[in-house]
Amino acid sequence: MLTTQICVRFEGDWTEQLRQYDVFGEFLASTFRNRRYLGLMALETDDLEATLDVIESHEDIRSIEVVETYQLTNSSRAAATVFIKGDLSKFSPLQTLMYEGYLPLGPTKLKDGRECFDLLLEDRDEIAGAKEILDEFGHVQIERISREFRREITPSAAGWQELLSSIPQRQRELLNLALEHGYFDIPREVTLKELAEEMGITKTTASNHLRKAEQQVMQFLIR
Repeated sequence: MLTTQICVRFEGDWTEQLRQYDVFGEFLASTFRNRRYLGLMALETDDLEATLDVIESHEDIRSIEVVETYQLTNSSRAAATVFIKGDLSKFSPLQTLMYEGYLPLGPTKLKDGRECFDLLLEDRDEIAGAKEILDEFGHVQIERISREFRREITPSAAGWQELLSSIPQRQRELLNLALEHGYFDIPREVTLKELAEEMGITKTTASNHLRKAEQQVMQFLIR
């Protein structure tokens, strides 16, 4: 078995219209029955108010409710989780794929005005079939194809919280400072000596703090 990510620009749909606001989104949960649609979507956008207006003004949308808004770290973009109710005037790309027997993996993603699906397939012939189905909705692009199926487990929110709480405060402060000042960028935007001076510690101490914090993070990710 293999997996592929395939994206389609659903022409005339609100998902396509959100391209102008550089919206990235994930449909966290959704269901549909008898043309009725309910969906929970997390999104990031350059203009939240305009994004919500585009969704709500579409003919298939009955209502949209903002569940929460939150600030992204080191970013001017807005983020929110929204609850969408709609009446579908025609089958969506996801509905059509599922009706034809395709098995989506994980949430549907919205990026660059396209709906993107990770699909579990038996062979490459099924990729051509999925593309043919989605061609009816608009431009289709195959983003990636894996040679074999791999199940990946993402650490839970509780797991991340446990990791962060296990790293001593001074190490966390140095990690945050290093990230904010571009220490991990290529090329580096700041030296270890400069970080140490801003923290009021020696370069050796800063190096030890970073190595210990990095070791905990790497052990958490690859265990």
